[in-house]
Amino acid sequence: MIMSEVLFKYRVHPGDFFRNAEIAKLPDPNNDLEGFLIWFLDDYQSDERIAYINDLWKLLEDQQVTPVQVNEKTFYSNGEIQAEITELESQLKDEAYRNFYDLLRENKIQIIDRDEE
Repeated sequence: MIMSEVLFKYRVHPGDFFRNAEIAKLPDPNNDLEGFLIWFLDDYQSDERIAYINDLWKLLEDQQVTPVQVNEKTFYSNGEIQAEITELESQLKDEAYRNFYDLLRENKIQIIDRDEE
């Protein structure tokens, strides 16, 4: 079954530079985690966990020789770095899901019917 894209908008501007009150496509967190986190993670732009994950991804991309220390944690293999990224992304995704649900429940965002565009 092919799903059509889901549109949404904030009823009031969320007050930061990344998000707005325009109609937007709801990002699929399985295919666009960063987009989902930008829209629904509180304080995405100042969340230290995002910077930490970005640092870890850079280590993997640069093929750094291990052991390497990041934020007082020592990694001895790329597998350990990947496991840390996976764990953090899972935590952030769960938090963003909760925030998304709360926004819906509190009527702060609106799911847009294609006919309403």
